[in-house]
Amino acid sequence: MKAYLIGRPGSGRETIFRALTGLGPVPGHQDLRQGEALVADPRLDFLSSVFKPRKHTPARVDLCLPRPPVEPGKAVRASLEKAREADVLLLVLANFPDAAGQVPDPAREAAVMASELKAADFVAVSTRLERLDEDGRKGRRGDPLERELLERAMAQLEADRPLRDLPELAKAPRLRGFGFLSAKPMLALVNEPDDAQPGPGFPMEMPQLSLRGALEEEFSRLGPGEAEELMGVYGLSELGADRVARTLYGLMDLVSFFTVGEDECRAWTVARGDDALAAAGQIHSDIQKGFIRAEVVAFEDFRSSGGFAEAKKRGLFRLESKTYRVADGDIIHFRFNV
Repeated sequence: MKAYLIGRPGSGRETIFRALTGLGPVPGHQDLRQGEALVADPRLDFLSSVFKPRKHTPARVDLCLPRPPVEPGKAVRASLEKAREADVLLLVLANFPDAAGQVPDPAREAAVMASELKAADFVAVSTRLERLDEDGRKGRRGDPLERELLERAMAQLEADRPLRDLPELAKAPRLRGFGFLSAKPMLALVNEPDDAQPGPGFPMEMPQLSLRGALEEEFSRLGPGEAEELMGVYGLSELGADRVARTLYGLMDLVSFFTVGEDECRAWTVARGDDALAAAGQIHSDIQKGFIRAEVVAFEDFRSSGGFAEAKKRGLFRLESKTYRVADGDIIHFRFNV
């Protein structure tokens, strides 16, 4: 899963990026910074305590921070264009005074940004329809399905509605190459000052999380024990990176399955409803190509049984075909032949 952080200059996008990835500041100008947020999962921790593997590999969220150009007027537009390859957008909203002492309105800013996403998509759809019209005048036959989908997209945007409200349109294979911004799931991250108190949130047409960005960045630079102690001082029980990752899993409707052994215990991510063949492909294309069967035991069955041997005795160890729908927490061993 690839998440792009977008937002106005001064919103604290870079602070949030460093807080979520643990990366420090980088001197100079980069068009795109990339990092990853590891997905905390107590189930994987338990499995590693049992198998004591050489490698412990959590699932991750790939985070990208588009660095806008120096010209303020082009900053947001450039940032959005770079985000077209994202799976999900993280909209960073400031809720602290700016240099002039003015406190922004996160809800209003969220609405403005949502409008800019739709406007960017409107331009992309209009441009493509104009090109199709021009091709038609020159006698070139276009794809009628593409035109139909684009016209439906245009009607949705003209009605000031995001494309994500029409999932069958947003996910249409013919439109995938456009990377429509308003079709992407979006999570608002409200960047709060260190002394912020829990509140009811802001009226937005998108899910939101409140983060004390500067404080979370400080946590990311500390060891686990030091971070937990400081979090206790501020009344926090969970790192912001963990909250963001968990929320994204819910927003994107993702689940985790596990592969285990002495070499590595690892969490993998698939969409809810994906079959065993798709899960095999997450690990390696050869496993997918030579798929024979999947040996599956649910995590809770494994834990309550105390291991694979007892799970087999209890009839909790299953052999599944390529059409098996992977469930959250499945421990899977793939049999394959290439």
